Amino acid sequence: MLKSLYFSCYYAFLQGNLKRAQMYFDLLREEFRKHGKRDSLRKEQYQQLSRIKSALETGGVSHSGWLEESVHTPQDKRDRAQGTQADLVRKIHYEGLEGLNKILGERVDLYNLEHPCPPYGAVDMVYMGSETAYPLEVKKDHGGHDLIGQIMKYDLFFKMRLHLEHYRYVQAVTICKTYDGFALRELKKMGVQTLKYSTKGPRIGIAKV
Repeated sequence: MLKSLYFSCYYAFLQGNLKRAQMYFDLLREEFRKHGKRDSLRKEQYQQLSRIKSALETGGVSHSGWLEESVHTPQDKRDRAQGTQADLVRKIHYEGLEGLNKILGERVDLYNLEHPCPPYGAVDMVYMGSETAYPLEVKKDHGGHDLIGQIMKYDLFFKMRLHLEHYRYVQAVTICKTYDGFALRELKKMGVQTLKYSTKGPRIGIAKV
């Protein structure tokens, strides 16, 4: 019951519905008083509840405003428009995986390419670590304003499935050749891991921004 109330509260918060989040928060608090123990929830879940409590007190919301941004264009259409997007995605995996492992701090495995995230479209790549899901969006050349809305949708999609316990954490990642200054600041503010790729040498390189 406690976990069910926690996820209902957390998901309402992620979607920016503070009224619903408050209702579940109050129910969770009451249920915890009656039946809860310190180990009823995990450490990161208590941390999220603290964040939610603060938002409920101040009227702040999660980054739900970006969910109104544009939906990711399916890969076949983007390939016609951008030429080598799919090739770049594959190249990043085959040539940049070692660098990606170092940056993320663990060995990750490719879970899927063009992973469906209904109703938000499809994210370019999904990697899985020991406990973390990494939705990763690639932008050929320049990452601009539209990248923010795209990656936050995919971040939400994976976070809304935490109750399935296939993973414990979600870390959104973007990879571009260059970033718009505003987009980069917003992505960092939202906790997205921002990376850049380079093609100067014989193999593609990946580095933090």
